Amino acid sequence: MNTDAKVRNEEKPRGGSHKARRGTFLRLFSYAAGVWPILATLEFCIVGSALLDLARPWIIGFQLFDLVIRKQDLSRLPFVILLLTIAFVGQQILDFGADVLQELGNQRLVSRIRCDLYEHTIALPVSFFDRGRTGDLLARVTGDVDAVESFLDTLTQNIGSQFITLAGTLAAMFAVSARLTLFLLPTVIALACSVFFFRKPVKRFSRSVRNINGDMASLAEEAIGGVRVVKAFCGEQFELDRFAGKCKELLSGRVRLKTLSAIYSSSVEFCVFTGTLIVVWFAPPWVVAGNALTVGGLVAFFTYTSKLYSPVKALSKMNLSMQKILAAADRVFEVMDIQPEAAGGLEQRREPGLSGALAHGDSGPAPLPQSGDIQFENVCFGYDPGHPVLKNFSLHVKPGELVALVGPSGGGKTTVVNLLLRFYEPTSGRILIDGVPLTRIPLQQLRRQISIVSQDIFLFSGAARENIAYASPDASDMEIVQAARAAYAHDFLSASSDGYLTEVGERGLQLSGGQRQRIAIARAILRNPRIMIFDEATSHLDSESEQVIQEALENVAEGRTIFVVAHRFSTIRRADKIVVIENGKVVETGCHDELLAHNGAYRRVYSLQVELPNATG
Repeated sequence: MNTDAKVRNEEKPRGGSHKARRGTFLRLFSYAAGVWPILATLEFCIVGSALLDLARPWIIGFQLFDLVIRKQDLSRLPFVILLLTIAFVGQQILDFGADVLQELGNQRLVSRIRCDLYEHTIALPVSFFDRGRTGDLLARVTGDVDAVESFLDTLTQNIGSQFITLAGTLAAMFAVSARLTLFLLPTVIALACSVFFFRKPVKRFSRSVRNINGDMASLAEEAIGGVRVVKAFCGEQFELDRFAGKCKELLSGRVRLKTLSAIYSSSVEFCVFTGTLIVVWFAPPWVVAGNALTVGGLVAFFTYTSKLYSPVKALSKMNLSMQKILAAADRVFEVMDIQPEAAGGLEQRREPGLSGALAHGDSGPAPLPQSGDIQFENVCFGYDPGHPVLKNFSLHVKPGELVALVGPSGGGKTTVVNLLLRFYEPTSGRILIDGVPLTRIPLQQLRRQISIVSQDIFLFSGAARENIAYASPDASDMEIVQAARAAYAHDFLSASSDGYLTEVGERGLQLSGGQRQRIAIARAILRNPRIMIFDEATSHLDSESEQVIQEALENVAEGRTIFVVAHRFSTIRRADKIVVIENGKVVETGCHDELLAHNGAYRRVYSLQVELPNATG
């Protein structure tokens, strides 16, 4: 199964799977375990606060009503006030500590999850992003992780404290009147059953609402990112209609979820009301008879009754909250479960005929490339399994050669350099650098030996200097200026009032296409790699600027292996080797004059740009 199919399958709702829900909860709990010292102190505060809260009805009922009021002993009143004050002050101190510790634990947990998700996301293979929805992915990194923030709060401050309150209340009620407490237990059991009855539909609807939110984020991100295209083709109404459609789906989903929650709350309130009627029906006659309850005992029992249903109602609502949290966590962990790029330098696919250390059983990472000798051996690859782009592609590039890849669009030129960077893995065949398979070279070390300048230039918002230094963050100002001079970016940067601190804007849109191209070339030069790739790197330059860049390329090409992918033949005439690729295969190889003399595919494509005399023979 390819990555895209895996993503689509994993994005299906899993609300019906008890095993999946339990797995999600355990994974969240493992993150919570990472802050256990905070949780332990937090639980101490919660337990202490709950016990002090339970002490107050006992003090009021038995100390105040029975001993002070009933026996008319006002001398005990200061002692009662002291007990109430101690209970109140102690509870406030513990609640304050619990709130601070709760927030500290929440933020540490969320920060860890968010950083892990972000680290995993940027480690995913390029194929994941080819068809992925950026807006939905951002919704998972931000909105869904924010929803998970309340996991600790729900688990400890709410569920933990409420369970303690519930258990303590039941114990106190049994101490006051075991018989009356037994009459109330059926209503408590009914509440517990409602929790389990509503749990699955709540999570299912919550998951649906979050998926719609992700769809809306994707639509908005696409429309805003492509606003020039939207306006150029008068697509504002079309985009509005699409977004409004998702808004209606979201409205409907949230109303259904709220309706379900309202029905759930009504069932809870019915159980609470029934329990209150039971106490009102049975308790007063016992007090009047004077053989089962005192007035103070009845006051305490009524207070405990409200405290009994309060945690049960809170737990029922926390159940809804927990299902929403698990629905959000499902979406977070779905991304984290996708296999990232293989960071190591181990061969992933054992093939017959491998030479060198691997063939002798050495599966460790290989040394770094030294010369830049590159071989493609019978490489096959397709972005879709049924549509191969490269078919038994073979090519040998010697160290220091400037190789131009030419041919019709879709023939596989860019795919060659994508495979060299290991953005994708060949379905068969292999690629070697200095005789070592790419899969044995650690991925980060491999890519540090390669610089690429593509047609679709991406610059980060910020200063021009920061974009050049992205290739080597520790580079000095002198090295950055040298790289800019080599790319002929120094002149226009120096002419700017802010110089190298000129803001390039989002994606570099405050610069012209040619200026962006030169910044990208300077970035590639600064890395000082052994292998350089120029994928339509001069496509946005005018003829004069292109000539200047060509001279710069010749300067930086010395001692390096250079790949140039281009349609403009003025860019590739000086190449040591021109490789013509059609339908995923090499059809011609040679220098410019040799290929023109062959009167083959290269001459045919070249003649479309340059008028040639009729071929003879």
